[in-house]
Amino acid sequence: MGFAFPPFKTWFLVYPGVILMLHMIYTSGRLRQAFGRGYIILLAFNASSVYWIGHWEGNDIFLKIGGGATVMAHPLFMLIPLLVSYGIYKALRKEAAIFLFPLIWVGFEYLDNIWQLSFPWLELGNTETYNLNRIQYADLIGVHGITFIICIISVVLYVLTIRFNKKSWKIISAPSLASIILIFILITWPYFYSYNKLNSPDNSKYFSTTDSSKLIKSTIIQPNVDPETKWVLEKKDSLVDAYIKHLNDALKTNADLYILHETATPYYFFEDYNYYNTKKFLDFVNNSRKYLLIGIPHLYYYPDSVKAPKESGTSSITKRRFDTFNSAVLLEPDKQINDFTIHKKSKLVPFSERAPYQEYIPFLTKWIKWGVGISSWQRGDGLTLFNLSNPIFKERAKFETLICFESVFSDYVSGGIKNGAEFIVIITNDGWFGKSSGPVQHEQYAVLRAIENRKWIIRAAQTGISSYIDPLGNQYDETGLNTEAVISKTIIANDEMTFYAEHGDIIGKAGYYILIISLLLSIILYYAVNRKRSRLA
Repeated sequence: MGFAFPPFKTWFLVYPGVILMLHMIYTSGRLRQAFGRGYIILLAFNASSVYWIGHWEGNDIFLKIGGGATVMAHPLFMLIPLLVSYGIYKALRKEAAIFLFPLIWVGFEYLDNIWQLSFPWLELGNTETYNLNRIQYADLIGVHGITFIICIISVVLYVLTIRFNKKSWKIISAPSLASIILIFILITWPYFYSYNKLNSPDNSKYFSTTDSSKLIKSTIIQPNVDPETKWVLEKKDSLVDAYIKHLNDALKTNADLYILHETATPYYFFEDYNYYNTKKFLDFVNNSRKYLLIGIPHLYYYPDSVKAPKESGTSSITKRRFDTFNSAVLLEPDKQINDFTIHKKSKLVPFSERAPYQEYIPFLTKWIKWGVGISSWQRGDGLTLFNLSNPIFKERAKFETLICFESVFSDYVSGGIKNGAEFIVIITNDGWFGKSSGPVQHEQYAVLRAIENRKWIIRAAQTGISSYIDPLGNQYDETGLNTEAVISKTIIANDEMTFYAEHGDIIGKAGYYILIISLLLSIILYYAVNRKRSRLA
């Protein structure tokens, strides 16, 4: 299963992986054996897929400990669907457990999008991101729909394997032929749907338009800044000057929108004591008459300290309550600082960026102490849309900005589209992970966001990979890792609303409710069966 994920293109390994996992769980004699087997399997899965999360090339001990803890702890959460399915398998009917498994697994993937322990990096649908000729149906059912089909195929193959091995089914029999036909349909239908979509004349709207207001020329500046050393105080001025030089050099592209990556400035952008450097960006915008989207650390003071979150900080000088946010701001010509639109990152990496549920256990904030940069962030309150406008076109186009980890959350991203976003910008800093699988996986997952919503994506990364992705999932102008680059492209903003964007994650939500019901049912039945066995003994 681990080697089915990018950067490997052996996506088909997910099927034998799921089959072997199911077999090891269902053949466990007792719950503790199922737990042990499941944890070892999922630990190997996580270690082979997200080994890079510990920032092993760097010097920050906290990030190493946090990354290692994630690899060790995340399999415990992924055990939930396996143990629920095992409980149904042992306490009810084996067939019920097997055929409910696709919904139970998808239900966990959906859960892993909505709680504060979220880490939906290893959704099985992400294995197919290289297969543009297969995954165009994501505009109907999203990444969880892809996972659902993967699980159905795996379950049917598992049943066929068991039945043939026990010789309870013959190859030429009604149930085996029905199963083979179902597998054939589920494998071939995505190709037919994708072929028709990729070759549809209607796709021309993604690449040409008569409405010039929807033609958005953007330029991405990838400065290749080391994610650790940029936080050294003495280098702040020179780093900002380097950014401004890159921006001025990039003016020759004559873009409408210039983009710098996540936390580009290593300081609180709007604080008065940092105004000397912030003014350099404001001057660039006002003098060039261009728009600049930039990732910033944002220090926000609550107007009413009494109503501030109890885990928020308190200024030692003014006693005002405050929080820090990983944010993105759109700098516009002739606007006052208080009028700029700011998006505060809402989806934070658990433990690495914020302690989950720290609002209920405030002392957890003390756990998040990075050796570099700014420590624990506060959560934003959802996606903020940006308006790209000018004196000629007035309101020209709306777009949403996703900060790093946020781009992995399919339903969250589509919520912004439903609210009117016409293209997507992703700003990220994947420099923590060097030349590992991490930056490749992160960029590949954005392919699904483009297809699910049929929107252009502009992706700006601090050290790479920066790129453009069209609404069909094709990638353009990909930059290398650990290189400086400036890339520019004209995209088309569109107001298309896909079935997935309009109706949301139907399969994921259905699976979530099935997971909850199955969890309660498995607990009740499991203990009822054990009590009955104890009485008979």
